[in-house]
Amino acid sequence: MDSAKVILTTEDPNLNEVLSLTEAIGTEGQLDHKQNLRLRLLAEELVGMLRGIAGDVSAVYKLERLGKKYLLSLTSDVTMTRSMREQLIFASKTGKNSVALGFMGKIKEMIAVALLPDDEDISPIEGLSLGLMGMSSPGGAVETGALPNVSQWSMDSYKEALNSESISKEESREAWDELERSITASIADDVRVSVTGSHVEIVIEKDFSKDE
Repeated sequence: MDSAKVILTTEDPNLNEVLSLTEAIGTEGQLDHKQNLRLRLLAEELVGMLRGIAGDVSAVYKLERLGKKYLLSLTSDVTMTRSMREQLIFASKTGKNSVALGFMGKIKEMIAVALLPDDEDISPIEGLSLGLMGMSSPGGAVETGALPNVSQWSMDSYKEALNSESISKEESREAWDELERSITASIADDVRVSVTGSHVEIVIEKDFSKDE
């Protein structure tokens, strides 16, 4: 078995099944105990992204093994409800979503921002405190009535940006400290996020051959 797929919901995240299948694939891939533990931690962190989402949202967890490289992904179609939208805008006004979010928390908020519709009622969202993290449109602005808006982000690109001369040393140091405190950022080789319309995909990549 070199791949697995599990259907998850916010009501029933199926974490035990996710961890069991993830560990089984890691064992078949001849990961040692420490490596398999790291793989499990990545799976747990990824599934944890469903926590705190309002409403009954379903998602698909998928794990693929390519030699010593593992791709863990979580995909979902998320409709931004009124309560989710109001909660996010309230947080942007009060500053309650700040440093306490942590790395994965900021990814969740970053996705929420990307899911918000472009209208004048959400102008306060510009004050959302995500530090230096933010998604971008790879092909530039998309015309109204054309394809759904696409927003993308990757940890690799983010790390490169932190070394840019346009960022102050203090901001860069704080961002690197946050990455070092994160389980996901410390273990994963890359984290990629894509939002296309209401479709969200998070992919965590880990190549254990780099540890040998």
